Amino acid sequence: NLGIDSSLSEMSEKAVLPLETGRALAVTYLESAIGISTGRPTTKDAFDALPSDETIEEREANVHDELSYLLLEGIVTERGDNDNDQDTELGKIYRSKLRQLLAWPLAKVRSERLLSSLPSSFLQEKALLLGRLGRHEDALKILYCDLQSLDLALQYCDARYEQQKAQEDILRFKRGSSRSETKDCSYLPLVRVALESDQDSDRGTTAAIQVLALRSNAIDRAAALRLLPENVPVSAVARPFLIPALVDSESQIRRLTVTAALLRAKYVSLKQQLTEAQIKSQASLHAVPQLKSLNLGDPLHSSKPFKARPAHSASLTFPEVMIVKHFFPRHLIIQAKVTNNATSVDGRTLGDVAFVVAESSEEAIQPTLQVPLKALPYRSTGSVWCVLSAAPQRIDGMAVLTCELRYTVLAVDATTGAPLSFSGGSGRIYVEELQDLEVQAAHFS
Repeated sequence: NLGIDSSLSEMSEKAVLPLETGRALAVTYLESAIGISTGRPTTKDAFDALPSDETIEEREANVHDELSYLLLEGIVTERGDNDNDQDTELGKIYRSKLRQLLAWPLAKVRSERLLSSLPSSFLQEKALLLGRLGRHEDALKILYCDLQSLDLALQYCDARYEQQKAQEDILRFKRGSSRSETKDCSYLPLVRVALESDQDSDRGTTAAIQVLALRSNAIDRAAALRLLPENVPVSAVARPFLIPALVDSESQIRRLTVTAALLRAKYVSLKQQLTEAQIKSQASLHAVPQLKSLNLGDPLHSSKPFKARPAHSASLTFPEVMIVKHFFPRHLIIQAKVTNNATSVDGRTLGDVAFVVAESSEEAIQPTLQVPLKALPYRSTGSVWCVLSAAPQRIDGMAVLTCELRYTVLAVDATTGAPLSFSGGSGRIYVEELQDLEVQAAHFS
């Protein structure tokens, strides 16, 4: 609630208006009808997205105006002729309800109309109405200068700050972004009022520094310091504001550093689990989803595993590769079991590991599908696959397949040793040419 005195706010929540007059009955009914007494959510819902209806909005404003005037009438009527502007117990209840209505985010009171009807002594109510009109500095002048209450002025700014934060949270949720919207700082107007409107300049400067100290975690620190007079010594703001602000900033940096490390560790753990799941899902012929979708059935036969050798001198990062050929009536599936065990890899992960048939000497047997591995951790073994369509009756003697093993040695985090990326694009790419594979038509029978 924007700027409600805490004692009156509590009274509004606890005190019950005696239903002894028509005015009290009308107030109770209207409060329930608009939802202020029944805990109506102040955040926007799906109904707020509907097209506006001027007639309905006019009626709603009339109801809110009627409630505000009934409450104002209750305060004035309950005062005696010689009460020196003091409220009776019943008048205090009406006043607390009026302030609660004026500070309610969903209130649709016509502020300018009610402002012209307020008695001159209703200063806090006038401040709330000025705030509803966006005249925050005028409202704060009343609270700080006329009512001489820095506490009320801070309450006003606190309420405005919480409302802005709630609105930003809603916008971030709708946009799916963590970036904060740029808003005017809720506390800077109070600093300006204290410095410019207080007749005692020293007292105003002290109050401004107090605002900086009390709300250092929420105020725009740089802008606030620029508002202070040039003759204010650094020592005056060092202990109450600058030193706590620096300590808070350092603490926040440490918290963010720890949080980032924890999130990074969780990310690495999840990626490792995902990698292990993928390796497991590609371990056998009948487990690979991409191969199962081909509906090839069982192979006619499979070759014995044999070690693939590089066609030329291999790089120091070359992993161990075992080849198995699975023959189907019209397909050949090559399984390459890759073990990341080269000592020069220095424990790093291989990414985007793929077995590629780069060229075939026969048009009757051609590659159609590759199933690579996104990541292969050090000392792990995983299978990559290459599917070739074949027309055995058209193979003239023997087909020669030119094969390659392609992979990326991923860069690692110097602190954690974890890959900076679990896929290509963050490391050196290798293309290793392997010795040719030979396939005969008889293998398909």
